[in-house]
Amino acid sequence: MAGTDYHCPHCGAELRGGPRGGSRPGGTPGCPYDGMAYAALRAGHDAIYFGPWRRIDAPPTEIRRGYNRIGRHLDAIGTELAGRDLPAAARDLDAALAALRAADPREEFRDTLRFMDNALSYAHRAIDDLLHEKGLPPHHPLDFSEWYDVVEVPFRDEW
Repeated sequence: MAGTDYHCPHCGAELRGGPRGGSRPGGTPGCPYDGMAYAALRAGHDAIYFGPWRRIDAPPTEIRRGYNRIGRHLDAIGTELAGRDLPAAARDLDAALAALRAADPREEFRDTLRFMDNALSYAHRAIDDLLHEKGLPPHHPLDFSEWYDVVEVPFRDEW
């Protein structure tokens, strides 16, 4: 895999690696989310999912950055859900917001990372609810892991 760094046009996330499926004119890599339903929500989720805040040894600044990114991501999901009658997605978004409120990255609170991870999981479920409404399969972040600088999936067996 090439070591090229670039930014996803949907979310601005820095992505690493060679282009899957070719490149755009001028040799810039194509976005792995191009043409997908809710591409910006998927890309935003994955940028957070594979983010440095999820490492057990993450510094407090990365944890605060991750917390703020989750909050902005939940706002984007809320905007997408506005005016739609999707009770399951609304419940999942409410659960994500509650989990995020329970986390406080300004404190040395052991459960902060767990609550942040829960908020992101509920956000993922809300995205899957949107996809389900369109008759599409759920989003699988690991399908996009090659585009991120990730060695392992954080928290997989930690809790």
